[in-house]
Amino acid sequence: MLLDVKNLAVSYAKNSKPTIEGVSFELDEGEILAVVGESGSGKTTVIRAILNVLPGGGSVSNGTIIFNGRNLGELDNSGWRNLRGKDISMIFQDSGAMMNPVHTIGKQFVEYIQTHSDLDKKAAYDMAIEKLTLMNLPNPENILNSYTFELSGGMRQRVGIAMAITFQPKLLLADEPTSALDVTTQAQIVGELMFITRGTGAAMILVTHNLGVASYLSDKLIVMSQGKVVEAGKTQQVIQNPQHEYTKSLLASVPEMGRRRYV
Repeated sequence: MLLDVKNLAVSYAKNSKPTIEGVSFELDEGEILAVVGESGSGKTTVIRAILNVLPGGGSVSNGTIIFNGRNLGELDNSGWRNLRGKDISMIFQDSGAMMNPVHTIGKQFVEYIQTHSDLDKKAAYDMAIEKLTLMNLPNPENILNSYTFELSGGMRQRVGIAMAITFQPKLLLADEPTSALDVTTQAQIVGELMFITRGTGAAMILVTHNLGVASYLSDKLIVMSQGKVVEAGKTQQVIQNPQHEYTKSLLASVPEMGRRRYV
């Protein structure tokens, strides 16, 4: 087992009601887990807790997160630096917003690679070119010489994915990676995420409100509402035979075309 989350709770102030609580799931190598639910249900909090990047003073107030046999709650700052970006990587909703707008993509990408490796600048640059090419980005040299505001949303997401997979992490955390994109680009990004995970054997946790994307990509599905897991199981089992009323309402909200609902 790659990841074992048990009874996870996250709070943002002492003695306050947890934002999420009682979240438990398991993930094996190569598996994709989708976490779905409406905005504010706690989806993003779950993956931020795994990577220990909770905003606003948030902290894990209960439960355990075991990754590859290690209790993440026991890591110090040095341990987290060694883990993040190499064994666990994150793809953000808008990767461009997570990069410095006053530095080129290349400066940031090369610095990222050198931070996590012993490569010199030339070797790091060549690795960046290789990863951008893998993401079907045309003229990767031009991309590296560009600033984030000079790229389209789809291009920024591809750059973010390229950076996240640079060191072939065992676990990818994807936070609404397609929500800010048009439908055509969404389909391309989904295909590339599927190619990466199936091709490298990486596991992935995908946070999304799009049940169609969750159905297509994931092996397992968790449905969250008001900070709690209300339903969980194999993706097709949950979608074809939902048990909880909230899950049924989510499925009912998916538009129909030709009397068919595409999930």
